Amino acid sequence: MAGVAGGIAGRYGTYVDLADQIRARFVSADATLRELFSRIVFNMLVSNTDDHPKNHAAYWDGEMLTLTPAYDICPQLRTGGEAFQAMAYGPGGERISQVDGCVEHAGHYHLERDEAADIVEHHTEAIRSQWTDVCDLAHLTAPERDQLWQRQFLNPASTSAA
Repeated sequence: MAGVAGGIAGRYGTYVDLADQIRARFVSADATLRELFSRIVFNMLVSNTDDHPKNHAAYWDGEMLTLTPAYDICPQLRTGGEAFQAMAYGPGGERISQVDGCVEHAGHYHLERDEAADIVEHHTEAIRSQWTDVCDLAHLTAPERDQLWQRQFLNPASTSAA
C-alpha cells in the first residue's frame, strides 16, 4: 500500500491519509471507508495499537484499488487505561485508543454517528460472544484468559470515555 497510495508510509502515515486515498483511488469508496473504520474500531477493542501503515495493503486491478484482507493484528500489552494508536484516526491527529473518540470522527469515513456506533456494538458483541470459543481453540489456560480479558481485549478504557 505504501508504494501505491503514495505518501502513506513510515511512522507519519495516518488513517486520515488512507481515507483520502480511498476516496480518490479505491473501488466502492464508501464501503471501503466503512471497512477501514471497522478495522480501526476492532484494533482499539483488542489493543492492537501497533497499527502502522505497512499493516494496510491494496490489490491493484490495473485501474483501481481494493483493500486486502486485514492482517498483522497483534494485541499489545495494556495494563492501564490510556493507550494510543500508532496511526491517527482523526484529522486533528487524534490517536487515543478509545472508540468513543473514533465515533466522533465517523463523518470522515462517510458514516453517520449511529452507523459508527453500530459498528462498535457489533465488534464488542462479537468479541464477548466468541471469547470462550476462541480461547478454547487457542488452548489458553484460565490464567492466560484472565490476563487478556479486559486488559487487552475490551479494556474498559477503550470502550468508553475516561
